[in-house]
Amino acid sequence: MIDVSYSNIKNGLVKLICEELKTVLEKLPKEEQEETSAIRVGFITYNKVLHFFNVKSNLAQPQMMVVTDVSEVFVPLLDGFLVNYQESQSVIHNLLDQIPDMFADSNENETVFAPVIQAGMEALKAADCPGKLFIFHSSLPTAEAPGKLKNRDDKKLINTDKEKVLFQPQTNVYDSLARDCVAHGCCVTLFLFPSQYVDVASLGLVPLLTGGTLYKYNNFQMHLDSQQFLNDLRNDIEKKIGFDAIMRVRTSTGFRATDFFGGIFMNNTTDIEMAAIDCDKAVTVEFKHDDKLGEDSGALIQCAVLYTTVGGQRRLRIHNLSLNCSSQLADLYKSCETDALVNFFAKSAFKAVLHQPLKVIREILVNQTAHMLACYRKNCASPSAASQFACEKQ
Repeated sequence: MIDVSYSNIKNGLVKLICEELKTVLEKLPKEEQEETSAIRVGFITYNKVLHFFNVKSNLAQPQMMVVTDVSEVFVPLLDGFLVNYQESQSVIHNLLDQIPDMFADSNENETVFAPVIQAGMEALKAADCPGKLFIFHSSLPTAEAPGKLKNRDDKKLINTDKEKVLFQPQTNVYDSLARDCVAHGCCVTLFLFPSQYVDVASLGLVPLLTGGTLYKYNNFQMHLDSQQFLNDLRNDIEKKIGFDAIMRVRTSTGFRATDFFGGIFMNNTTDIEMAAIDCDKAVTVEFKHDDKLGEDSGALIQCAVLYTTVGGQRRLRIHNLSLNCSSQLADLYKSCETDALVNFFAKSAFKAVLHQPLKVIREILVNQTAHMLACYRKNCASPSAASQFACEKQ
């Protein structure tokens, strides 16, 4: 899904994307036993209207259909929109060669955004399959359409109690859209190329909740940033992925999972829903210790994930973990995972930013860290002067 507004055409970004897609689509993920990928691909370009392309293998040239009603988006064609890349390779390459020239004379700078995601989701729904949208976008969506945004880059709010408003989406449209995407197994990955304010808090909500990724290249310059962008694109398209995933975490008695952080959506307190999950995603789970744990029996955790493979198979993956319990705090500190702690504190702070001032969040992080170190000094460290930092080699 390629933003073909004036700036993207003139700076060469559209041409760069089209050229790279001809190479990277050869490396779509596939099942281990298969020679070719079962993934189907489709193409949409857009500015303030949407252009769908028929790339059916028996066509000599791709066909374009334009949807101007962006308030109620529909998919104008089913047969020929999502196709097998190998079968339609010549038509797809013709299309990718034509797109930069097709919009070369366009002066349209206004864009839509929410209708683009809606169109991709509707296409996946019509095909009755989960999938992933790759969106290449560059500006604040100011065209008249659902999800239209305004510039709210108000520097006067920084370091005030109202600063949290800047981290919240402007409109409920994107939250509602994300919920629909998760329900239909539609993951969204967004490549942003802003030259000015774009409101990442609003545009990034759908990628966040659907298990996608947001890549941001400020003031994109072809000679400086193109290699990083191409590396990110290749990695994201080629990596192994599962779709329409549901995860549940179970524990033995004495403790329970109480909170979850990551690119996830939750309709209830137990089921973690992800439109897609891949090797670069992580879910952080907070457990609450609310009963006695026995040193003999330990603590048991089970994580079960139900997902769909790229070949369309529904699979269940289960991880069981047995942890030792100890009544000695020294044992706890010895086995502590620093990376896991930093991950947890970072994600919990990121979540808190939506509701609390940054100053309060910083104080909470400092106090939590100080409390851990004070507890170590009191219960584990050898006696030392009160002014000394207690950190012993383990």
